[in-house]
Amino acid sequence: MTESDEQFDIVIVGAGPCGVTLANHLGLYGVRTLIVDRSAAILDYPRAVGMDDEALRSFQAVGLAEPLLADMIRNVPARYYTAGGWCFAHVHPQEQPFGWSRRNLFIQPIAERTLRRGLDRYEAVRLDLGVSLLTLVEEGDGVLATLERADGTTYAVRCAYIVGADGGRSTVRGLIDVRLEGKTDAARWLVVDMQNDDLDSPYSSVFAHRHHPRMSIALPYGHRRFEFRLPDAESDEAAVAPERLEERLRLFYGAGPRRANVVRARVYRHHSRIAERFQVGRVFLAGDAAHLQPPFFGQGMNSGLRDATNLGWKLAAVLRGFAGPRLLESYEAERHDHARKMVNIATMFGRLYSPGSRALEIARDLFFRIVQRMPRLRDYVLQMKFKPIPRYTEGLVLPATDPTKEGIVGRMFMQPLVETADHRSVKLDDALGPWFTVIGIGADPSAAMSADSRKFWADIGANLVLVRPSRSEAAAASDGVIVIEDLMGAFRDWRRARPAIRFIVLRPDRYVAAVAGDNELDSVSEQLRSLLRT
Repeated sequence: MTESDEQFDIVIVGAGPCGVTLANHLGLYGVRTLIVDRSAAILDYPRAVGMDDEALRSFQAVGLAEPLLADMIRNVPARYYTAGGWCFAHVHPQEQPFGWSRRNLFIQPIAERTLRRGLDRYEAVRLDLGVSLLTLVEEGDGVLATLERADGTTYAVRCAYIVGADGGRSTVRGLIDVRLEGKTDAARWLVVDMQNDDLDSPYSSVFAHRHHPRMSIALPYGHRRFEFRLPDAESDEAAVAPERLEERLRLFYGAGPRRANVVRARVYRHHSRIAERFQVGRVFLAGDAAHLQPPFFGQGMNSGLRDATNLGWKLAAVLRGFAGPRLLESYEAERHDHARKMVNIATMFGRLYSPGSRALEIARDLFFRIVQRMPRLRDYVLQMKFKPIPRYTEGLVLPATDPTKEGIVGRMFMQPLVETADHRSVKLDDALGPWFTVIGIGADPSAAMSADSRKFWADIGANLVLVRPSRSEAAAASDGVIVIEDLMGAFRDWRRARPAIRFIVLRPDRYVAAVAGDNELDSVSEQLRSLLRT
C-alpha cells in the first residue's frame, strides 16, 4: 500500500555523519528536508575516529562545534616508528588557520547522537529511521521517491532533489547507474576496539614495519583502537580468535594483567574508489556513496563532511531563488577532483606504513632522516602542510586576473579571533553569520558600492562587514554594516602581504568567491550576480 505523496525540497538517503551534517546545514537555511536511514538506531561501535579543522568549521556554522568538542580529545599528535623503533616523524600541527585544531579524536556513536540532536532545532527537517529507498524517478521539475518502512509499508515523497549519502553500498548510486571506479587492496587489516584502556600512550602511534605494520589510537573515555595488518596466510577466523588477539595485544600491553577489554574485533579490506560522477540530473552523491579511501590519512569521513558543506548552501541558494540551477553543477566540479586527491594520498600513506620491499623501507627511513635536518621541509611534513586544501577554479568564483591578487580566490579564508561591537571576542565566522559576506578591510563595503550593488547583496541576504584595526577611532559605518575589530592583527598582516586587495567576498562555506581593490566592488558584484543568475 502506498500513501498519498508528501512534499519536501530535499530528500537525503543515509543518516550517517555526512547526511546528518547536510541536514543540519539545510535546516539552518530553512530548507524542507526529509532524511531517512534503513537502520533504526545508530551503530553502537566507532568507525571513523578523527575530525579535522575544516570539519569543525563546518559544524561551527550550524552551532555544533562546541557540543561535539565536549566529547573529543583535541590536538592529538601522531608518532611514526620504523621497524627498529626510531620515531621518524612526530606530527603535531600547531597552526590553526581555520580557527580549530587539526587532529581531534572522537567516538563516532557519541558524535552521531550529537549531530542528530542538532536536527531537533529545525521544524523544516524530519528524520525517518528504519526506512529504505526503493525507487526514484525524475519527473519534470522534481523527483518521486518510494520509501519502505521496516514493517513493509511504503510511502511516496516528492522533492526537488535527492542526495545519496548512504554509504559504500549506496542504493542511490545503484539506482542512477553510476560506477564506483578504483580498487580494493588485497591486504587485510584487523581492527580491535578496546574499552577501560590504561595504556600510557596518549598519542596516535604507527609502527611502520613492512611485514607487520600496526597502529594504536587513544580515544575518549578510556577507549583505544588498534589496527594490525594480517599475514596473507592467516584467515579472518584465526585473526579474531581470543588467543591470537591476546598475542597481538601483548605487543602493546605486555604480558601482565590489564583492565582493558576487547569491545569488538573485525577484519577489513581497504578501498580506494571514487564514483565516476557525483551528480546525475536531480540526484547527488556524497560521502562514502561518492568516494571510499583507506583510513591511513584520517580523511574518509572528513571528505564526506566537505561534500555536505559544499552542497548544502548551493541547494539552499537555488531553492530560495537566489541562484540558478547551474550553480549545482559546481558541486561535482569542485568536489570530485579534491576527493580523488584525498583517496590517492590516503593510499600513498598506506604504502608509507608498509613498504613493499626492504629497499623501499630503507629509502623511506633515509628520507625522514634528511627531513629532520631541513627545518623548512620538516615543518612542511610535521605540521601537515602537505594536506591538500581545496582550491576552486570553477563555479561561484571569480579568479583574479591581476597578478597582485592571485592565489586567494577559490581557497578557504582564514578564521582569526575578532572583537564584536559589544566587545565580545569571537571566531570570525561567528561574527559574519552563516550566509554570503562582503568584507572590507579598513573600508566600509556599503560606502564603496552603488545603490544597485547594495540592493543585490541585500536581496540575497548577504552581510556587509567592516574590519577595523583594533582600538581604532574610525568614523561610523553605514547603516546595516557589521563592524568588527581585528583583535589579533590577522587582517592587518594579511593585507600587508596583499595591499592590492581591499574587499573580500566569502561564500557560505567560507571559500573566497572574489576579491576587489578600492574601486572594483561594483564590477565584482555585477560579475557574481551574473554567475548566480546563470
